[in-house]
Amino acid sequence: MRLRWMAVAALLSLGCSLFSLPATPSPEAWRPAATATAAAMPATPTRPAPPDDLAPTPQVDWTDDQPQRLPLREGLEDEAADFPTATRYWIQADVALDPTGSSAILEGVARIRFTSPLAQPLDDLVLMLWPNDAQYAAVMTAGPAWIDGQVVDPEPLSNGLGLSFKLTMPLAPGATLDVTLPYRLESSAAIRPAAPGRFGFAEGVFIAPTFYPLVPRLSPDGEWQTQAAPPGGDTTNSDIAFYDVRLTVPGETVVAATGSELERLSNADGTVTVRFASGPVRDFAFALGRLRQAESTAGDIIVRAWVLEEHAAEAQSTARVAARAVQAFEDLLGPYPYDELDVVDAPGAFGGIEYPALVYIGVIGEPGDDLVIVHEVAHQWFYALIGNDQLDEPWLDEAAASYAEVLYLEAIGEPQAATGLLDQFRLILRATGEADTPIGLPISAYASESDYGVFVYLKGALFFDALRSRLGESAFLAFLRDYDARHRYGFATSASFQETAEAACACDLNDLFDLWVYEGGDLKLP
Repeated sequence: MRLRWMAVAALLSLGCSLFSLPATPSPEAWRPAATATAAAMPATPTRPAPPDDLAPTPQVDWTDDQPQRLPLREGLEDEAADFPTATRYWIQADVALDPTGSSAILEGVARIRFTSPLAQPLDDLVLMLWPNDAQYAAVMTAGPAWIDGQVVDPEPLSNGLGLSFKLTMPLAPGATLDVTLPYRLESSAAIRPAAPGRFGFAEGVFIAPTFYPLVPRLSPDGEWQTQAAPPGGDTTNSDIAFYDVRLTVPGETVVAATGSELERLSNADGTVTVRFASGPVRDFAFALGRLRQAESTAGDIIVRAWVLEEHAAEAQSTARVAARAVQAFEDLLGPYPYDELDVVDAPGAFGGIEYPALVYIGVIGEPGDDLVIVHEVAHQWFYALIGNDQLDEPWLDEAAASYAEVLYLEAIGEPQAATGLLDQFRLILRATGEADTPIGLPISAYASESDYGVFVYLKGALFFDALRSRLGESAFLAFLRDYDARHRYGFATSASFQETAEAACACDLNDLFDLWVYEGGDLKLP
C-alpha cells in the first residue's frame, strides 16, 4: 500500500532532481491528516440462524488443476501443481448494487478445503471476516458451517473480525477439512481522498478485496493470526492458495478481478455470471463499475488499466507505466507468473492498494501518479510473491516497494530522477529529528501513521540504497534475484532477508542491520 501523502513527496523529488532541492520541510509539513474511515468499526455482527437446508455446495473436483494452470504464463503452468496442500476456495457471490451506485449487498457461499500444516493436532479452524475491519467499513456475517458432514456454529473473535469453529475431532497433521458456509455483507462506504478506505464505493466503482471468509496464517505452535491492523497498515497475512470464483453482477457493469476470466454466462434477469481462476495467490479481489479500459503489454503479459470516464485520457498512460514497471521488475527480480495484471482507478483507496494480479490506484490523474502505480506493481513481487508479515515486519514489502521506485526510474533511463527521489527521502527523514528510529518495528510500535510512513517507506528505501552501496552493484543485483528465488510463494523474515544478503556478499552485515533495521542509531546521512 502506498500512503497518499507520499505521492506529494515523490512529485517534489522529481522536481528537485531536475531543478533544485526545496528547502528542508518542517516535520509537521509532512504529517498527513489522520486516516478517516467511512464508518467506525462495526459492532459484532449478529450471526444468522442456521438455515434448514444447509448442505455442501455442488461437487468440486479439488484434484483438477487445469483451471488453475490457465492464469499462468506459458512455461510456468506447472507451478499450479507445486502446492498440493495449499488451501483451495470455491466461491460463489451475487452482487446487488443500489440503483444510485452507493451501496451493495453481496451474498454467497464459500467452500474451502484446508490442510493442516502443523506437526501436532489442530483443535479449531479460524476464518477471518475482513470486511468488518475499520479500513473496510462494511458489515459481514457468515456461518454456520458444514464441516466434514456436520453443522458447526462459530464463536466470534476480535469484535466480529474472525470466527472460530471448534472441531468435533482434532485435525491430524497433514489431514484435510472440507468446509462450506454461507456469507453476506453490506457496504455503503463512500471512500474518497478525504476519507480513504480499502472497501466500498470510489466514485461509483465498487472495490471489494477479501470479501469472503479467509483462512489466516497459522503459526507452527497452532496460533492463528487474527489481530486487526493498526490504522494505515495493510491488513491480511495469508499463505498461497487457489481460488475458483463465480461472481454474478449487473450486466451493465464491467468486472476486473484477480486471475483470469474462464467463462461468462448471461442470465435471464439481466445479470451476468463471470468465473475466474486465480492460480497460486495469497488473496482475491475484484472491482465492479462503469469503467473504461486500455491495454499495454510487457512481453506476453497483458496489462489492463480500468479507469473512470473522467480519467479516460490517462487510461493508456496508466497501462503503459504499469507495463514498463512489470518489465523492469521481471528483469531485476524474476518472472511475473500470471498472464495479466489489472490496474483499477479507485479514488480514495489511499494512494494505492495491492492485491495479487490486481492493484487499486487512488491518485490516477494527479501529479506523481506514475510512481504510485510503480510502487503497487512492485508489490506483485514484494508481498504477492515474496510474502512477509505485514503487521510485524512491514518494512520487508513497503521499503522494498519504495526502493523499487528508484530502481524503476533507473531502468527507464532517468537516473537524475532516481537520485532526486532519494534526496527527497533524506530531507523528509532529517526533518523528523528522529532519523535514528529503526525500520524493522511492527506497525503498532510507531507513534503515528506519518512516523510509520517516514521510517518504514522512506528510511526503508534508504536502507536498501545503503545495502546496495555495501554489497556493490553486482552483488546487490544478484541478491535481488536470489531473494526472489529463495522466498517465491513463501514468506520472508528480517532474518532470512539478512541471510540472503550475506550470502550475496560472503560477508557479515550485522552492523548494517543493527543500525538500520533492528536497533537504530546515528546514520550520518549524506
